[in-house]
Amino acid sequence: MNILSRSAVVRRRRALVHIVLRDMEETGDTTLPPWWEADIQQEFGGLDGFLAELSRQWWTAYAAHVDALIELGLDDPAQAWSDVAEQMPHLRAVLDAYVDESALAEAERRHYDVLRWTTRRESRNAA
Repeated sequence: MNILSRSAVVRRRRALVHIVLRDMEETGDTTLPPWWEADIQQEFGGLDGFLAELSRQWWTAYAAHVDALIELGLDDPAQAWSDVAEQMPHLRAVLDAYVDESALAEAERRHYDVLRWTTRRESRNAA
């Protein structure tokens, strides 16, 4: 039995996301075209898993940009949002198109909560 390493799975998923987003950008689609459904189902277990991965990629890029702005002495989350949206316009457009999907809403809420907690000014008590 051949068990893929976690890093191999992550690389494969990132590659599929990149290809699907590039195709969607070229066609102007912001919702998943039917010809990608089988691949998305096989790799992510369906649309929910795919959207969760898109959300993870967005929030990772956003958090890194917020961190960079803080390091520069700037504390402007709105500027970070705008900058990342400019760098990743189609990814943001797809997430916006699926804003009412419950799986995406849950992923977005979790990421937002982590980001909100990490950008607090007061120290965090150890649990």
